[in-house]
Amino acid sequence: MRYQYLLIDNDNTLMDFNAAERQALSKTLADFGLPADHHTCENYHRINNALWKALEKGETTQKELKVERFRQLLQFLNKGNMDPLPIAAAYANNLGNYADLLPGAAEFIQALHGKMKIALISNGVSSIQRSRLALCPLTPMFDVILISEEVGAAKPDPKMLLMALEQMGCKDKSLAVMMGDSLSADIPAAVSAGVDSIFFSQKGKTSPLPTHTVNCYEKALAIMHSE
Repeated sequence: MRYQYLLIDNDNTLMDFNAAERQALSKTLADFGLPADHHTCENYHRINNALWKALEKGETTQKELKVERFRQLLQFLNKGNMDPLPIAAAYANNLGNYADLLPGAAEFIQALHGKMKIALISNGVSSIQRSRLALCPLTPMFDVILISEEVGAAKPDPKMLLMALEQMGCKDKSLAVMMGDSLSADIPAAVSAGVDSIFFSQKGKTSPLPTHTVNCYEKALAIMHSE
């Protein structure tokens, strides 16, 4: 096989985070008597995406992000008198209950399990990711699991990737590859860590930054098996 070590992102690379987010957000808003219509959910996504970009730049922390996104949403809804803390806690609890995989993700990891070492590298909130991983049938197949909140560094910082390589016993970085769906987090982290990368681009985006770009798991497998 071309590679012996796979570093792989979780959300929207293996797990269907968009579906989980929709379900958890709708339930949380409804439970607090807040509108869960399309317009409200779209504004939540706008706020949340901006805060995650700020996190990638080191402009906020995950602890702040978890509450700030709901504080801003409440302001948008003219509900600034409501406390965002219990809403944030309920959302985290609800989100941890959804661990649906993208179609083909299970087969992809199963095809590689036992043939190479696999590390899950997630820019995630620890409680949410651990709850979802507890429900995921792929979890026992990962040799290493690293979550940014637990490590204290988030991609594009290469710290988690380098830690995973060390824990898997990788002595030659040319044998490792990082696979993920983010051109602002996963791929720059791979570049900084000095490893090849596979950009999982389901929407057809392209970039000169990754080593490889694929739009399906079959093409990623072909890369793994190439010499």
